Amino acid sequence: MAYEMNSRQQAVNRARQWNRIIAGTVLVALLAGCAKKEERLPGVRLDLRAPLDQAADENAPAAKQTTDQNRALPIKLPAARANSEWTHRNGTAEHRIVHPALGRNLSHLWNAAIGAGDSRKYRITADPVVSAGRVFTLDSHATVMAHSTGGAKIWERDLTPPSDRSGEASGGGLAVDGNRLYVTTGYGALVALDAATGAEIWVQKLGAAATGSPTVRAGIVYVTSRDSSAWAIDAKNGRVKWELPGAPTTSVVVGGTAPAVSDKFAIFPFGSGELVAAFRKGGVRTWASFVSGKRRGRAYADITDITGDPVISGNVVYAGSHSGRVVALDLGSGERIWTANEGAFSP
Repeated sequence: MAYEMNSRQQAVNRARQWNRIIAGTVLVALLAGCAKKEERLPGVRLDLRAPLDQAADENAPAAKQTTDQNRALPIKLPAARANSEWTHRNGTAEHRIVHPALGRNLSHLWNAAIGAGDSRKYRITADPVVSAGRVFTLDSHATVMAHSTGGAKIWERDLTPPSDRSGEASGGGLAVDGNRLYVTTGYGALVALDAATGAEIWVQKLGAAATGSPTVRAGIVYVTSRDSSAWAIDAKNGRVKWELPGAPTTSVVVGGTAPAVSDKFAIFPFGSGELVAAFRKGGVRTWASFVSGKRRGRAYADITDITGDPVISGNVVYAGSHSGRVVALDLGSGERIWTANEGAFSP
């Protein structure tokens, strides 16, 4: 008997639930029928991702659709010259090479293995440097090699610290000055090696990965680490001469850019997009500027790292980021000369 009563009660409850659902549906339909039709506002429709400077004025005449046309403009260059040495990532400490010469008929001379290559986890971020008839390379597992300009292997050295295992870090850069080769590593170290033998001279720990290339000028090595710190290291003994903090950031590009150094100033690029100038010898900060841009709709545009190494040419500094900006700044004051809405990955 009790079972029969429970079954009847359940049937009654289900009927009540259905009645509530039907009543609610009817009520929503009645309310929707009473609502006013949405008014379509007049005016020009703009893409949500269109920059404000490209927004059209509805009262202005419609702009004519134009397309970029290829043009050939005259240019004046100094005489081309051959470079027997390539001491930095971009040739010189200023990252500026004056009209390098290149032969008309190029042919393959030799090739040599330099160690571990790129993979999903590891990357070769160091550009080769050349000095005194030797070509220096850094693979993706912190192994440095020296080859002759004829392709013969001279020496090899693994820069993995004793406390770490090979392959636990990747990235780094190279610079050579005289008989010393300076190497940054993903293990957070700046290492000085004898360029002729590969023997270690000194090691300076930076506290964070220094995957960008070092820059050497007049006995000082300049480095930017990935924790937004700028370093000036004595090239003779590896001691820190001065350190300069930059604006912090949460994400950077693998590899990173290198400082540009003139007779008077050192220009440091940071992952935040900040460009900082300091007196080369004393480290006193003189000015700072941000190379900020936005490529809407691109996920990588949220990474603010400077990817176009700063270049010093006369009294002008050029730098760029892949998020859509290239700037020209006055070397002495940091005042902006012009801005281009284009990105840059290298000079």
